[in-house]
Amino acid sequence: MTEQAHPKASSSTCSGIVTIFSEKKLRVLRALIGTFIAELEGSEQNILMKSDAKVVTSHAKHVEALGKYDLSNVEDFIDKFQDLLTKHVPDDKIQQIKFALKLLSNGVTAYPLTGYTKPFYELNRKQREAVLLKWSASSQGFQRKIFRSFYLLICFKFWSSPYDFYPAIGYPGPDPKAKGGRFTNKEFPKFEFLDPPTSKDMELTFDVIIVGSGAGGSVAAAELSKMGNSVLVIEKGKYYHQRDLTLEQADATEKLYENAGMVSSEDGSLYILAGSTFGGGTTVSWSASLRVKEWAREGLGYFLTEDYRRSLNVIIARMGVTDENIIHNVSNKTLMEGCKKLGIHVETVPQNSAARPHECGWCTFGCKYGEKQGSLMTFLKDAQDNGAKFLQDCFVEEVLVESGKATGVLARVGGDDHQFIIRANKVIVAGGAIHSPALLLRSGLKNKNIGKNLYTHPAVLLYGIFNKDVKAYNGTILTTISNVVENVDGDNYGAKIEVPALHPTTIPYAFPWKSSLQHKILMTQLNHMVALVVIARDKDSGRVVTDSNGRPRIHYTVSQHDGKSITAGLIAGLKILVAAGAKKVGTGQAGVDEFVTAKEDPLNDPKFLQYLKKVSKVGCIPNQAYLASAHQMGTCRMGVDSGTSVVDQNGECWETKNLYVADASLCPSAVGVNPMVTTMSFGYSVAKAIINKDNPKATTRTYTNQQQRRTMSMRITSKYFAF
Repeated sequence: MTEQAHPKASSSTCSGIVTIFSEKKLRVLRALIGTFIAELEGSEQNILMKSDAKVVTSHAKHVEALGKYDLSNVEDFIDKFQDLLTKHVPDDKIQQIKFALKLLSNGVTAYPLTGYTKPFYELNRKQREAVLLKWSASSQGFQRKIFRSFYLLICFKFWSSPYDFYPAIGYPGPDPKAKGGRFTNKEFPKFEFLDPPTSKDMELTFDVIIVGSGAGGSVAAAELSKMGNSVLVIEKGKYYHQRDLTLEQADATEKLYENAGMVSSEDGSLYILAGSTFGGGTTVSWSASLRVKEWAREGLGYFLTEDYRRSLNVIIARMGVTDENIIHNVSNKTLMEGCKKLGIHVETVPQNSAARPHECGWCTFGCKYGEKQGSLMTFLKDAQDNGAKFLQDCFVEEVLVESGKATGVLARVGGDDHQFIIRANKVIVAGGAIHSPALLLRSGLKNKNIGKNLYTHPAVLLYGIFNKDVKAYNGTILTTISNVVENVDGDNYGAKIEVPALHPTTIPYAFPWKSSLQHKILMTQLNHMVALVVIARDKDSGRVVTDSNGRPRIHYTVSQHDGKSITAGLIAGLKILVAAGAKKVGTGQAGVDEFVTAKEDPLNDPKFLQYLKKVSKVGCIPNQAYLASAHQMGTCRMGVDSGTSVVDQNGECWETKNLYVADASLCPSAVGVNPMVTTMSFGYSVAKAIINKDNPKATTRTYTNQQQRRTMSMRITSKYFAF
């Protein structure tokens, strides 16, 4: 079928939901949807059906149907798209989307963006594809932002739950083993939650309130409750028992991740993945554990002490961190093979799975089998056993401060406007590096460092297509790592190369769209794809601020320095994939085409060397390189004085007594590896400082400000830190 101008759109959806867009804007939106996931023409369909992905043979009818599928003809998708926007996109960002649609709905205003003097929806499909492709690698940041925003919103939403087309890409959907004996033969911790007060007159009182149930908050809760303190842990997300984990992409992302995975920096160049559920990031982490080099930290003397090393030993032992009984999946074996052929560094990454095999590629959607020893299986269980109480789906509006001391919190449950007060002698903020500074700012703290020093470990993915079956969603997620480019600048700033979780929604997050044909072919090659992730230790930082509603907003753009680290990782990663036998390779950079490798001596192929030069030249331009972050830290920096930090070495805020921070926002700089165990050590150390303050005879040392200023160097030498 040869497509002409895009058909006119209705001003309301088939379900009766009134659109948030005008009729013309809706027509533009429908045209965009029908360009990203378009019905292929006859010649394109032939190309799709001749591709060498195994699904073309094994599921030919499904692949053929995918080729003929035009998403813009599915009225229900318009509903889903608008629901995504209204639930998870800030109002000002929706206004930006409306503005872009308005520009494209008029020939005069569309011309600077499209080169055509007619509305976008009057262009035929090939013209629309050419426009989108131009935007993706445009020299104009606004055009790159428009492209990436619509591409991600549309294609992520589509691939999160297209059950009719999972056979076409060879994806099984939720883990097929999830209902087997591996799950049914186990018993899991069960958590009970308090009912919130029904009025301001019904005040609860505790010794300690902990805001956040993730890595830092869970450990602090376990330690403080063990010493007899009455502890309340408040979590803004919800608790899901193992039986409630569906392992479905859409459901898990909606329930377990901050804002359903739709968090981005203000310029749209960095997407943030952060856990937002009971257990925080430990619930959706990839289980791996890494060493931290001695150069990773500076400035805080406590971390040289035996007390700190003891805390690490406690955490490592409780989570069962070890490199025993690891079974590498195909992707991790491929990374290892490529590195060995090149003669470069590669090593096995220990796991926090208590020396048990943990082949759970869906663990990024929660560990159905309870094999990953995150906070749900360890420290939160310990806290409950010690008498700690929990509130879920509860948002803390502010910490209450009286006479310079924290005295409790003002909170509300779910979408309810009803607020209530909970009193406590001490408050620990452990909501993560995005929400902790926002809470401090909403609470009236004035320290100029709050929200500054945001480090994100910016990451870009690359991929190789192999003849072999990969099925990267099977097996243990991250068990190998290469540090070949970890010291690019000679100052221990660089990047690490690892294996990420890979499911269909990873592709629109990580890899560029070049046409509907290219996108559909790439999706059918899912089972032959090995993805690698390049994670930079960022030297330069961003900032978290609050908007008029007190909600956090993220200002972060990768610097040239850190972009060079990522680019060096992409070059190394491409060589690794080619050495391991990839027949095609690609990167998360718009404007860089997929490369077909030579059959003979592919690493020295002049065309491949030219391709590497192109990758290097394009580099890490915002919204042209598809950056993401799973690690945020530094925004409530720990330090030795209030001029350069937010809290002292005990985790207590300089300007407010009895108010502590115990999460990754304490990090003075980017650690270079996932900060989970580092964060747990903060939780442990802050808890011990509180215990010692309340009981001076305790053996744990609490640092005075004078002692902090005397000690200006720190080296972390612990063996394991978790990803």
